[in-house]
Amino acid sequence: MSRAAYGALLAALAALPANAMSAGIDVDGDGKASLTELQAVYSGVTGELFAEIDTNGDGFLDDEEMADAVSAGVLEDPVIDL
Repeated sequence: MSRAAYGALLAALAALPANAMSAGIDVDGDGKASLTELQAVYSGVTGELFAEIDTNGDGFLDDEEMADAVSAGVLEDPVIDL
């Protein structure tokens, strides 16, 4: 593979969100986590905690909400800690 191709690949990877939803959490692949999906990985998550993390109130967690919860120490980092 040429240097230009490697550079393009690295640039594409760098453009991905740093805390993209883990496939281990987002089992249906829709890019967000439901309460059920989150509880399968984080057994201590209650409906009340989920509602607190779900800052836009849509009933799902997106990448930004997950990253905010990890940054705040509410959830462990699924990439590092789980």
